[in-house]
Amino acid sequence: MEQKREALWPLWLFLVISAVVSWTIWLWPFSSRGAFYFVLFGKVQYFPLVLLKLLLGNCMPGLLAIPYSFVMHKERTRRALVSLIRWRVSLKWYVFALVLPCIIFFIASDSFFFWFPRSFPPATEFLRSLLLTLPFGPLWEEIAWRSYALPILNTRYKLVTSFLLMGTYWSVWHIPLWIVTLHLNEHSLLPVLSIAILNLVAWSVIFAFLYEGSGCSLPVVILLHGAYSAASDQRVSVNTNHGLLMIAITALLSICVAVFLGRKMNARNPQNSESVASRPTLA
Repeated sequence: MEQKREALWPLWLFLVISAVVSWTIWLWPFSSRGAFYFVLFGKVQYFPLVLLKLLLGNCMPGLLAIPYSFVMHKERTRRALVSLIRWRVSLKWYVFALVLPCIIFFIASDSFFFWFPRSFPPATEFLRSLLLTLPFGPLWEEIAWRSYALPILNTRYKLVTSFLLMGTYWSVWHIPLWIVTLHLNEHSLLPVLSIAILNLVAWSVIFAFLYEGSGCSLPVVILLHGAYSAASDQRVSVNTNHGLLMIAITALLSICVAVFLGRKMNARNPQNSESVASRPTLA
């Protein structure tokens, strides 16, 4: 059955609102040095208030997507909530989500450290970072991007086109956050941002492959997002120097994986007649 083509202006409006709100939060001057803390794995975890401001900006698209979709089209809200509880999928998708980012970042680090001493943090650091990350950006971003926005794009465009459009927006949406957190100078700003954008567009295809392949399971995509963030944090902690080279190697590997998975999606949907949005929902 051919799915109904949806008007795109509500989606474009949502994406503009999400960008404006997140960028305002990220770029708002904030000099407080306060913090709160708790204990995890026997270690005290400190959260500076400045970090909470950045995390709030990450969460805003998902927090906005739920009431926005309810007002604009209630059916989308129901589908988004259904995808959020669709956790009963094949174990291979959870393994894919957890292992793939680790493999890519490990290979990138291994290639990089061919010329430098090797030093990798313990696995518990990755697990700690993963658990601390999941409730913030991964959860709320995926509600907005993969559960709400992507299915609407899939009603109007071919699958890979939708993934690339989503990835391009997702990358641009991150730019103020990167500028605030990476503290780039005038010489590294353009190269780092360019490579980071290409890398995130590639990962958008990988995320969409997992979402489409798992039958629109948002939990496994949230896990992939969290694993990506945790693995990226561990890569940075290994060596803070020569970051541009490591980012470039990671981006190259990610693009190769994205091209391979994108071709698999095209082979699985040769006419692109059935998209993620047209799959049946759970009762």
